[in-house]
Amino acid sequence: MLSLPLKQSMIMKNLAEQPVSTRVGVHVRNRLMSGVLVLIPLAITVFILRLLFNWLTAFARPLLRPWLGELNETVLALIALVVTVAGLYAVGLVTTHLVGRRLIHFGESVLLRLPIVKTVYSASKQVVDAFSATGKNSFEAVVMVEYPRRGAYTIGFVTGTVIGPDAQKLYAVFVATTPNPTSGFLILFPEEDVCFTDIPVEDGIKMIVSGGMLAPKRFGRRARGQAGADGLQQGADAPEQRVVEGERVE
Repeated sequence: MLSLPLKQSMIMKNLAEQPVSTRVGVHVRNRLMSGVLVLIPLAITVFILRLLFNWLTAFARPLLRPWLGELNETVLALIALVVTVAGLYAVGLVTTHLVGRRLIHFGESVLLRLPIVKTVYSASKQVVDAFSATGKNSFEAVVMVEYPRRGAYTIGFVTGTVIGPDAQKLYAVFVATTPNPTSGFLILFPEEDVCFTDIPVEDGIKMIVSGGMLAPKRFGRRARGQAGADGLQQGADAPEQRVVEGERVE
């Protein structure tokens, strides 16, 4: 196998032997690609921040317009953003106190009695709790399952277990879509078809959001039944298996 310096010298030699027009084209192409790769994360960040800004100001802006209608639209949006953030902070502050928690619990109990509202609210709250680090219903573990066909693996999140009609233990696995992990499919897999990994849940979500670009190069398989919010702990009597670049190694 050639060393890296030798490979670089061979590449430079091959480029030197090319016509000037070819070398200029390669140079321009490489610099353009470097610029694009630098700007893509920045553009995505600006796009997400803009969506977040519009969402935060959409609620307060109509309320402030009757009193601040003469102001510039940009100034009005900034004031609406400050008011919205202050309101969110106040709500978060209230929920940390006993009286506030009781009020929130009472409000939730009222919503859960309404026929249609309870379904939407309950499902939305469970999704938020699943992606919250402190949520009571957070994902238990990151697993690998053969989906959508045998021999093709995908990353999923264990959300619980159920007992099937034949008294068979089934794992409820949420298979998230890329790059939006809040949508996906809930699939019930037999226990023997679920491969538990030692990937923390947070890293598993990063894999989904990044489309696999932030996937670890190597991760291990852990024993079943030891799920946790930060991954699974290796069982003392369970043989460890390693997964390397999509291949399972005993």
